[in-house]
Amino acid sequence: MCGRAACSLNPETLCRACEYENATGKRQTISWTKSDVEYVPSTNIGPKDVLPCIIAGSHCGEENERVLCAMMWSMIPPWHEQKKLKISFCFQGDYKKHSLSTHNARLENIKNSKLYNSPLRNGQRCIIICEGYYEWKAGKTKKDTKQPYYIYANQRKEIEADDPSTWEDKWSEQDGWQGFKVLKMAGIFNKFKTKEDKMIYSCTIITTEANSVLSWLHNRVPLFINKEQDLRLWLNEKLSIDEAIDKLNKLTLSEDDLNWHTVSTRVNNVLYKNEDCRKKTKAIDMPDY
Repeated sequence: MCGRAACSLNPETLCRACEYENATGKRQTISWTKSDVEYVPSTNIGPKDVLPCIIAGSHCGEENERVLCAMMWSMIPPWHEQKKLKISFCFQGDYKKHSLSTHNARLENIKNSKLYNSPLRNGQRCIIICEGYYEWKAGKTKKDTKQPYYIYANQRKEIEADDPSTWEDKWSEQDGWQGFKVLKMAGIFNKFKTKEDKMIYSCTIITTEANSVLSWLHNRVPLFINKEQDLRLWLNEKLSIDEAIDKLNKLTLSEDDLNWHTVSTRVNNVLYKNEDCRKKTKAIDMPDY
C-alpha cells in the first residue's frame, strides 16, 4: 500500500520534471492548471493532504494534451452528501469528512467497485506524482517497532534522494529534464462540487500485489508507470475500462526502477514536516528472538 509520500518540488519545477512528448514527437513541459485545493510542498504528505496529478487537459477544459492538477489524496465517494435540487446536483457537507479509506484502490477489485467504477467509466484516470513514498517494515512481533523506508525512483549517481542540493533544475527541448526523477503512479480521480461552488479534485493510488522487488517490505505496491507510451495510454479517455485495466495488469516492476533507504521514525507522525523525514538513517536494531 502507499499511505505517506514526499513531494517538495514547487509547481514550476514539477512542470519541468513532468515533461512529455507531444503529438508531434517534441519534448515539452506540462502546464499547471487552476485548482480549488492548494498544493503545499512537503516531505511528509498523508491521506487527505494534496498531491499533484497529471490528467488529460480536456477534463478541466484545457486545450493542452495534459496538465498538472492539485488533488486531495483520498478520493471523495461519488455519493458523498449528494442532494438533488431541481435539475442539477448540489453537494453539501465537508468533503474531507467522508469515512471511507480511499487513498489506495486495489487493482484486482477496482473494475467492479461501486466506489471506483463511475470515475473509471468516465475516463477519469490520472498519474499521481511524488518524489518518493514511505513504507513500514513490520518486526517479528507486534511489539517490535516498525522500520520506515523511503522508496524513490533510481537516480543518476550524482543525485542523492535525501539531499535536494544535489538536484538540478534544468530542462531543455533537446536534453529534456535533468533533475530529480519523480515517481509516476497510476490513479483515478473524481470531482466534487461544494456548496461554495468550488470544484474539488480528489484521487486514489492504484496498488497491486508486490513482486520480489518490494515484497520483502510489504505485500502491496503502487502501480508505477515509467514509459511514455504506457502513460499516454492510461490518460487516453477513449480507452475502455477493460483495455485500461489490461494495460495495468501487464506492467512489471523491475529491480532497476527503484531505490530505497531507511529513515527515522519521526516520519511516523504526519504532522512532522521537516526535511529530515527522508534523510537516510541507520536501521532500527531489531531484537533477536
